[in-house]
Amino acid sequence: MKPIGAEVPARDSVRLHAAVAGVFLAFGVGVGLWGGAAGAILARAHVDPAAFGAILTAYTAAYLVAMSAAGALAHRFGVRRVLGITAIAFGAALCAVLNAGSALTVGGVLIGSGLLGGVVDETMNAEGARIERRLGRPILARLHGAASAGMATGAILGSLIVASRAPWAAGLIAALGLAVAALAYDRAAQAEAGPARVALPSAARRLSFAPALIGLGLVIGVSIAAETAALLWSAVLLRAEAPKLAAIAGLGAAFFSACQAMLRFNADLIRLRFSDQRLIVASFVVAAVGFGVVGAEGGFALSVAGFALIGVGTGAIVPCSFALAARQSGSQPAVGLSSASLFSALTRLPAPLATGAIAQSFSLPLAFAAFALALAAAAAGMGAFAALGRNASAAKGV
Repeated sequence: MKPIGAEVPARDSVRLHAAVAGVFLAFGVGVGLWGGAAGAILARAHVDPAAFGAILTAYTAAYLVAMSAAGALAHRFGVRRVLGITAIAFGAALCAVLNAGSALTVGGVLIGSGLLGGVVDETMNAEGARIERRLGRPILARLHGAASAGMATGAILGSLIVASRAPWAAGLIAALGLAVAALAYDRAAQAEAGPARVALPSAARRLSFAPALIGLGLVIGVSIAAETAALLWSAVLLRAEAPKLAAIAGLGAAFFSACQAMLRFNADLIRLRFSDQRLIVASFVVAAVGFGVVGAEGGFALSVAGFALIGVGTGAIVPCSFALAARQSGSQPAVGLSSASLFSALTRLPAPLATGAIAQSFSLPLAFAAFALALAAAAAGMGAFAALGRNASAAKGV
């Protein structure tokens, strides 16, 4: 007979796993609500594409700074406290964004939500990684799948609600969802009685300037920039293509997120059959085709299909790139992850500004076509990186 006390840690770990998955899901729903409602909110607040691009650049910078600071916060106050408090605050910030009525409000509150969202992102991933180690099996890809599934649900709800007689409901759903998930996580974490303070990887502590990590950082940045464009610009494009279908303009973000979730739920199985490098190259090609379809201006339905392809294409890039980055730094994977994350800013930061500038000066479809070229270039660069790695391995074998 097994001692009763021996069963408690396993039960608590499963409970905590479910609670963290709930935070990922609520995070995704909140971001998805904003993505689906963005087109209507920007029109209501009179925010043009160039201004939106500048706001997204500042938002991205705030997000990256917050992710870097999250390690120090969690080490001082504990992951449980930091994640619980910032998740609730992030929900409140999203509520404010979803009810913004002016360009100044959209910009200010969105940047504030970037600071909070970056901390939530880093700490919930840290908690997911800790649980993964305790369970002895991969769960992070599925946790990210939960976030993508939440984004798919939130995106279509966002566009439907913002076109209804109660547009304020979208913000309420975002705030309540994150608050409930944060409180459930806090109770589960207290029951497990995990470590009070956890040191997260911090880019400020140590960096590696290995060319491979710089290259992987660029790859991660391009992929995340593409994801951001598909999620936050899709409703703007679809509203312009079919004004009569504005209430379902969130379908682009919804199909993007749903297809991304489907791939991420199965990413670990796919990685057993294909190397990370080959999977990244193939994924970039698929995503480039998706952006090309959107840029072709073939109409509402074809654009939605293009966003679905982008979701399939981007689903595996970041998980595979992080896995490669962790292996590049030998026995210190945190150094590789922190370095690659920091270098991702080189491509992630300027992308929204460039997207807004192209959309303002020419057209948003042309901005999406530019993404197709960037992703094709990233595929070629990743292919060259993989070939160099194979040649180096062959030379060592000789």
